[in-house]
Amino acid sequence: MTAPTSLLILMRTTPYGDQQARAAIDLALTAAAFELKVNCVLLDAAVLQLAGNQDTSAGGQKNHLALLSALEIYDVEALYVHTPSADRFGISSASLPYFAQPLEDKQLQQLMAQADQVMVF
Repeated sequence: MTAPTSLLILMRTTPYGDQQARAAIDLALTAAAFELKVNCVLLDAAVLQLAGNQDTSAGGQKNHLALLSALEIYDVEALYVHTPSADRFGISSASLPYFAQPLEDKQLQQLMAQADQVMVF
């Protein structure tokens, strides 16, 4: 059995309230450090991680936007944003940060088919 060389991380949960979103980011960073080809997709409520002006101080958590913007520095291939999910939560493609690429359903299916391993958070 050969080891996987590519990993697709699907982030689906809200950014705060539990540790799922942060665990997905940590996994992406760790996998990239071990030279796996890593792609991440924000879909469903996870797109809220890109909403601006988040005050996370009351919950004692850090804003994920800074972490997400650093993924490319740590050799994560790409961060995609599922366009239908973003639309549902009122985040327009025009307002996406420079490091986030819009992704349609068909492209998501292609990424899933090409990945050696898919993990969902």
